[in-house]
Amino acid sequence: MAAALTVIGISTPAQAAAGWTYIGEYTSKSKCIDMKQSYQREGWDEYKCTPSSRTSGWWFLWVR
Repeated sequence: MAAALTVIGISTPAQAAAGWTYIGEYTSKSKCIDMKQSYQREGWDEYKCTPSSRTSGWWFLWVR
């Protein structure tokens, strides 16, 4: 299975709203946390991984 199902096209953090921006869905919490590192290198300060309410074991990545 692919690690990420969906990725939103994001140019820069400055273009994001003050709220959380959905990035994608990952097959485990550890994969979600690993992916946040690439977004931190792009300048995003905060991240969170939340469990999927649709699919057991999957996690959503959010940044702001």
